[in-house]
Amino acid sequence: MAGGVADLYAALGVPESASAEEIKRAYRALAKRWHPDANPGDRGAEERFKQIGQAYEILSDPDKRRRYDALRRSPVPEPETGAPPWASSGGAAAWGGSASVEDLFSMFFGSGEAGPGPFGVPDQGGDFDSEVWVSFEDAALGNPVTVRLEGRPQPLKLNLPPGAESGLRMRLAGQGAPRRRGRRGDLFLTLKVRPSERFSRRGLDIHGFVEVNLAQALLGARVQAPTLRGSARVGVPAGTQPGTLLRLAGQGIEAEGRRGDHFVEVRVKLPTDLDEPEKAAILGMARRRGWAL
Repeated sequence: MAGGVADLYAALGVPESASAEEIKRAYRALAKRWHPDANPGDRGAEERFKQIGQAYEILSDPDKRRRYDALRRSPVPEPETGAPPWASSGGAAAWGGSASVEDLFSMFFGSGEAGPGPFGVPDQGGDFDSEVWVSFEDAALGNPVTVRLEGRPQPLKLNLPPGAESGLRMRLAGQGAPRRRGRRGDLFLTLKVRPSERFSRRGLDIHGFVEVNLAQALLGARVQAPTLRGSARVGVPAGTQPGTLLRLAGQGIEAEGRRGDHFVEVRVKLPTDLDEPEKAAILGMARRRGWAL
Protein backbone atom coordinates (compact mmCIF):
# COMPACT_ATOMS: atom_id res chain seq x y z
CA MET A 1 0.00 0.00 0.00
CA ALA A 2 1.27 3.42 -0.97
CA GLY A 3 0.34 6.65 0.75
CA GLY A 4 -2.56 5.08 2.65
CA VAL A 5 -4.32 4.03 -0.56
CA ALA A 6 -5.66 0.49 -0.65
CA ASP A 7 -3.54 -1.78 -2.83
CA LEU A 8 -5.79 -3.04 -5.62
CA TYR A 9 -2.93 -5.04 -7.09
CA ALA A 10 -2.58 -6.95 -3.83
CA ALA A 11 -6.35 -7.45 -3.83
CA LEU A 12 -5.98 -9.38 -7.08
CA GLY A 13 -2.64 -10.93 -6.13
CA VAL A 14 -0.68 -9.40 -9.02
CA PRO A 15 2.34 -7.06 -9.17
CA GLU A 16 1.98 -3.44 -10.22
CA SER A 17 3.69 -4.33 -13.50
CA ALA A 18 1.06 -6.95 -14.36
CA SER A 19 -0.28 -6.91 -17.91
CA ALA A 20 -3.97 -6.53 -18.70
CA GLU A 21 -4.15 -10.25 -19.49
CA GLU A 22 -2.50 -11.18 -16.18
CA ILE A 23 -4.98 -8.99 -14.32
CA LYS A 24 -7.91 -10.59 -16.12
CA ARG A 25 -6.57 -14.09 -15.45
CA ALA A 26 -6.06 -13.36 -11.75
CA TYR A 27 -9.52 -11.85 -11.44
CA ARG A 28 -11.20 -14.84 -13.04
CA ALA A 29 -9.40 -17.28 -10.75
CA LEU A 30 -10.30 -15.30 -7.62
CA ALA A 31 -13.88 -14.70 -8.77
CA LYS A 32 -14.32 -18.43 -9.26
CA ARG A 33 -12.86 -19.15 -5.81
CA TRP A 34 -14.93 -16.55 -3.95
CA HIS A 35 -18.12 -16.70 -6.01
CA PRO A 36 -21.20 -16.75 -3.74
CA ASP A 37 -22.50 -19.84 -5.53
CA ALA A 38 -19.34 -21.69 -4.50
CA ASN A 39 -19.58 -20.39 -0.90
CA PRO A 40 -23.29 -20.50 0.00
CA GLY A 41 -24.13 -18.61 3.18
CA ASP A 42 -20.61 -17.21 3.60
CA ARG A 43 -20.99 -13.44 3.95
CA GLY A 44 -17.22 -13.01 4.07
CA ALA A 45 -16.84 -14.71 0.71
CA GLU A 46 -19.63 -12.57 -0.72
CA GLU A 47 -17.89 -9.40 0.47
CA ARG A 48 -14.53 -10.58 -0.87
CA PHE A 49 -16.13 -11.36 -4.24
CA LYS A 50 -17.58 -7.86 -4.33
CA GLN A 51 -14.22 -6.24 -3.52
CA ILE A 52 -12.40 -8.33 -6.10
CA GLY A 53 -14.91 -7.20 -8.71
CA GLN A 54 -14.48 -3.55 -7.75
CA ALA A 55 -10.68 -3.82 -7.89
CA TYR A 56 -10.89 -5.40 -11.32
CA GLU A 57 -13.32 -2.72 -12.50
CA ILE A 58 -10.62 -0.09 -11.91
CA LEU A 59 -7.50 -2.01 -12.95
CA SER A 60 -9.05 -3.41 -16.14
CA ASP A 61 -9.73 0.09 -17.47
CA PRO A 62 -6.52 1.68 -18.81
CA ASP A 63 -7.56 5.23 -17.93
CA LYS A 64 -8.78 4.38 -14.42
CA ARG A 65 -5.66 2.30 -13.81
CA ARG A 66 -3.45 5.22 -14.87
CA ARG A 67 -5.26 7.58 -12.49
CA TYR A 68 -5.14 5.01 -9.69
CA ASP A 69 -1.39 4.55 -10.15
CA ALA A 70 -0.94 8.33 -9.99
CA LEU A 71 -3.05 8.43 -6.84
CA ARG A 72 -0.86 5.76 -5.19
CA ARG A 73 2.30 7.70 -5.93
CA SER A 74 0.97 11.12 -4.94
CA PRO A 75 -2.24 11.03 -2.87
CA VAL A 76 -4.11 14.33 -2.63
CA PRO A 77 -3.97 15.75 0.94
CA GLU A 78 -6.88 17.36 2.75
CA PRO A 79 -6.39 21.15 3.14
CA GLU A 80 -6.46 21.21 6.96
CA THR A 81 -5.02 17.90 8.12
CA GLY A 82 -2.59 17.20 5.32
CA ALA A 83 -3.79 13.60 5.27
CA PRO A 84 -5.54 12.05 2.30
CA PRO A 85 -9.29 11.64 2.95
CA TRP A 86 -9.09 7.92 2.37
CA ALA A 87 -6.19 7.25 4.75
CA SER A 88 -6.95 5.27 7.88
CA SER A 89 -5.88 6.31 11.35
CA GLY A 90 -2.28 5.23 11.69
CA GLY A 91 -1.64 5.50 7.95
CA ALA A 92 -2.59 1.93 7.08
CA ALA A 93 -5.59 0.74 5.14
CA ALA A 94 -7.05 -2.73 4.88
CA TRP A 95 -10.14 -4.37 3.41
CA GLY A 96 -12.35 -3.03 6.16
CA GLY A 97 -10.54 0.29 6.72
CA SER A 98 -11.42 3.77 5.51
CA ALA A 99 -9.23 3.28 2.43
CA SER A 100 -11.07 0.17 1.33
CA VAL A 101 -11.64 -0.90 -2.24
CA GLU A 102 -15.18 0.45 -1.91
CA ASP A 103 -13.76 3.90 -1.16
CA LEU A 104 -11.66 3.84 -4.31
CA PHE A 105 -14.54 2.46 -6.35
CA SER A 106 -16.75 5.30 -5.14
CA MET A 107 -14.03 7.84 -5.90
CA PHE A 108 -13.64 6.63 -9.49
CA PHE A 109 -17.32 6.18 -10.26
CA GLY A 110 -18.80 8.92 -8.08
CA SER A 111 -21.34 8.79 -5.28
CA GLY A 112 -24.30 10.00 -7.33
CA GLU A 113 -24.23 13.43 -5.68
CA ALA A 114 -23.91 16.68 -7.60
CA GLY A 115 -20.49 18.21 -7.86
CA PRO A 116 -17.10 17.48 -9.40
CA GLY A 117 -15.48 14.07 -9.36
CA PRO A 118 -12.47 13.18 -7.19
CA PHE A 119 -10.10 14.82 -9.67
CA GLY A 120 -12.11 18.04 -10.00
CA VAL A 121 -13.78 17.00 -13.28
CA PRO A 122 -17.51 16.22 -13.48
CA ASP A 123 -18.04 12.55 -14.31
CA GLN A 124 -20.04 12.41 -17.54
CA GLY A 125 -19.72 8.64 -17.85
CA GLY A 126 -21.72 5.95 -16.13
CA ASP A 127 -22.94 3.95 -19.14
CA PHE A 128 -21.54 0.44 -19.48
CA ASP A 129 -21.53 -1.93 -22.46
CA SER A 130 -21.19 -5.67 -22.11
CA GLU A 131 -22.02 -8.97 -23.80
CA VAL A 132 -24.12 -11.70 -22.25
CA TRP A 133 -24.49 -15.32 -23.37
CA VAL A 134 -27.77 -17.23 -23.10
CA SER A 135 -28.90 -20.66 -24.24
CA PHE A 136 -30.71 -21.26 -27.53
CA GLU A 137 -33.81 -22.48 -25.68
CA ASP A 138 -33.98 -19.48 -23.32
CA ALA A 139 -33.65 -17.06 -26.23
CA ALA A 140 -36.24 -18.86 -28.36
CA LEU A 141 -38.82 -19.08 -25.58
CA GLY A 142 -38.08 -15.71 -23.97
CA ASN A 143 -37.33 -17.26 -20.58
CA PRO A 144 -36.21 -15.08 -17.67
CA VAL A 145 -32.50 -15.68 -17.03
CA THR A 146 -29.97 -14.74 -14.36
CA VAL A 147 -26.53 -13.70 -15.61
CA ARG A 148 -23.28 -12.53 -14.03
CA LEU A 149 -20.99 -9.97 -15.61
CA GLU A 150 -17.29 -9.45 -15.00
CA GLY A 151 -16.71 -6.73 -12.45
CA ARG A 152 -20.29 -6.86 -11.09
CA PRO A 153 -20.65 -8.68 -7.78
CA GLN A 154 -24.42 -8.94 -8.04
CA PRO A 155 -26.24 -11.10 -10.62
CA LEU A 156 -28.68 -9.54 -13.10
CA LYS A 157 -32.13 -10.86 -13.92
CA LEU A 158 -33.14 -10.42 -17.56
CA ASN A 159 -36.52 -10.89 -19.18
CA LEU A 160 -35.72 -11.98 -22.73
CA PRO A 161 -38.21 -11.29 -25.51
CA PRO A 162 -39.43 -14.51 -27.20
CA GLY A 163 -37.41 -15.28 -30.30
CA ALA A 164 -34.41 -13.20 -29.20
CA GLU A 165 -31.39 -13.54 -31.50
CA SER A 166 -27.68 -12.81 -31.27
CA GLY A 167 -26.95 -9.12 -31.71
CA LEU A 168 -30.04 -7.95 -29.84
CA ARG A 169 -29.13 -4.88 -27.78
CA MET A 170 -30.87 -4.49 -24.42
CA ARG A 171 -30.86 -1.37 -22.24
CA LEU A 172 -31.15 -1.62 -18.47
CA ALA A 173 -31.87 1.89 -17.26
CA GLY A 174 -30.03 2.93 -14.11
CA GLN A 175 -27.92 -0.25 -13.98
CA GLY A 176 -24.63 1.43 -14.94
CA ALA A 177 -22.16 3.22 -12.70
CA PRO A 178 -23.11 6.19 -10.53
CA ARG A 179 -22.67 9.64 -12.09
CA ARG A 180 -21.57 12.69 -10.20
CA ARG A 181 -24.52 14.58 -11.63
CA GLY A 182 -28.00 13.17 -12.09
CA ARG A 183 -29.09 9.55 -12.10
CA ARG A 184 -26.96 6.45 -12.56
CA GLY A 185 -25.80 5.48 -16.00
CA ASP A 186 -27.37 2.73 -18.06
CA LEU A 187 -26.18 -0.79 -18.82
CA PHE A 188 -26.29 -1.85 -22.46
CA LEU A 189 -26.14 -5.58 -23.10
CA THR A 190 -25.52 -7.24 -26.46
CA LEU A 191 -27.09 -10.67 -26.57
CA LYS A 192 -25.11 -13.72 -27.70
CA VAL A 193 -27.04 -16.98 -28.23
CA ARG A 194 -25.17 -20.25 -27.79
CA PRO A 195 -25.71 -22.75 -30.62
CA SER A 196 -27.85 -25.75 -29.74
CA GLU A 197 -26.82 -29.34 -30.40
CA ARG A 198 -30.47 -30.29 -30.94
CA PHE A 199 -32.16 -27.35 -32.64
CA SER A 200 -31.75 -24.65 -35.26
CA ARG A 201 -34.20 -21.95 -36.30
CA ARG A 202 -35.49 -20.37 -39.47
CA GLY A 203 -37.56 -17.35 -38.60
CA LEU A 204 -40.13 -18.59 -36.10
CA ASP A 205 -39.76 -22.22 -37.17
CA ILE A 206 -37.62 -24.67 -35.21
CA HIS A 207 -35.81 -27.58 -36.85
CA GLY A 208 -34.75 -30.64 -34.88
CA PHE A 209 -34.34 -34.35 -35.47
CA VAL A 210 -35.26 -37.77 -34.13
CA GLU A 211 -33.40 -41.03 -34.57
CA VAL A 212 -35.37 -44.18 -35.46
CA ASN A 213 -34.20 -47.73 -36.06
CA LEU A 214 -34.60 -49.68 -39.27
CA ALA A 215 -37.76 -51.49 -38.14
CA GLN A 216 -39.44 -48.22 -37.09
CA ALA A 217 -38.64 -46.63 -40.43
CA LEU A 218 -39.86 -49.65 -42.42
CA LEU A 219 -42.92 -50.57 -40.40
CA GLY A 220 -43.91 -47.23 -38.87
CA ALA A 221 -43.97 -46.22 -35.21
CA ARG A 222 -44.76 -43.49 -32.72
CA VAL A 223 -41.62 -42.05 -31.14
CA GLN A 224 -40.69 -39.29 -28.70
CA ALA A 225 -39.05 -36.27 -30.35
CA PRO A 226 -37.42 -33.40 -28.40
CA THR A 227 -39.00 -29.95 -28.81
CA LEU A 228 -38.48 -26.54 -27.22
CA ARG A 229 -41.14 -27.31 -24.64
CA GLY A 230 -40.21 -30.89 -23.83
CA SER A 231 -40.79 -34.08 -25.80
CA ALA A 232 -43.72 -34.80 -28.11
CA ARG A 233 -44.97 -38.03 -29.65
CA VAL A 234 -44.49 -38.09 -33.39
CA GLY A 235 -46.01 -40.56 -35.84
CA VAL A 236 -43.43 -42.04 -38.23
CA PRO A 237 -45.30 -43.51 -41.24
CA ALA A 238 -44.28 -46.93 -42.57
CA GLY A 239 -41.62 -46.64 -45.23
CA THR A 240 -40.37 -43.24 -44.04
CA GLN A 241 -37.19 -42.26 -45.87
CA PRO A 242 -34.17 -40.78 -44.09
CA GLY A 243 -34.31 -36.99 -44.14
CA THR A 244 -38.12 -36.83 -44.15
CA LEU A 245 -39.46 -33.77 -42.28
CA LEU A 246 -42.40 -34.26 -39.94
CA ARG A 247 -44.30 -31.09 -38.99
CA LEU A 248 -45.55 -30.28 -35.51
CA ALA A 249 -47.89 -27.36 -36.05
CA GLY A 250 -47.59 -24.46 -33.62
CA GLN A 251 -44.65 -25.94 -31.69
CA GLY A 252 -42.11 -23.33 -32.83
CA ILE A 253 -41.36 -19.83 -31.53
CA GLU A 254 -44.27 -17.64 -30.45
CA ALA A 255 -43.57 -13.95 -31.07
CA GLU A 256 -45.17 -10.88 -32.59
CA GLY A 257 -48.62 -12.46 -32.44
CA ARG A 258 -47.53 -15.44 -34.54
CA ARG A 259 -46.34 -18.95 -33.77
CA GLY A 260 -43.99 -21.00 -35.88
CA ASP A 261 -43.88 -24.76 -36.41
CA HIS A 262 -41.43 -27.43 -35.32
CA PHE A 263 -39.99 -29.66 -38.04
CA VAL A 264 -38.55 -33.01 -37.07
CA GLU A 265 -36.04 -34.59 -39.43
CA VAL A 266 -36.12 -38.39 -39.40
CA ARG A 267 -32.67 -39.96 -39.11
CA VAL A 268 -32.45 -43.72 -39.56
CA LYS A 269 -29.82 -45.35 -37.39
CA LEU A 270 -28.64 -48.63 -38.91
CA PRO A 271 -27.22 -51.47 -36.80
CA THR A 272 -23.51 -52.17 -37.15
CA ASP A 273 -23.34 -55.46 -35.21
CA LEU A 274 -25.57 -57.87 -37.16
CA ASP A 275 -25.20 -61.55 -36.29
CA GLU A 276 -25.25 -64.32 -38.91
CA PRO A 277 -29.02 -65.11 -38.76
CA GLU A 278 -29.82 -61.39 -39.15
CA LYS A 279 -27.46 -61.08 -42.11
CA ALA A 280 -29.04 -64.16 -43.72
CA ALA A 281 -32.55 -62.70 -43.27
CA ILE A 282 -31.58 -59.40 -44.88
CA LEU A 283 -29.75 -61.21 -47.67
CA GLY A 284 -32.86 -63.28 -48.36
CA MET A 285 -35.01 -60.14 -48.56
CA ALA A 286 -32.49 -58.50 -50.87
CA ARG A 287 -32.55 -61.49 -53.23
CA ARG A 288 -36.37 -61.57 -53.32
CA ARG A 289 -36.47 -57.91 -54.20
CA GLY A 290 -33.67 -58.10 -56.67
CA TRP A 291 -31.44 -55.64 -54.82
CA ALA A 292 -27.89 -55.51 -56.13
CA LEU A 293 -25.25 -56.31 -53.56
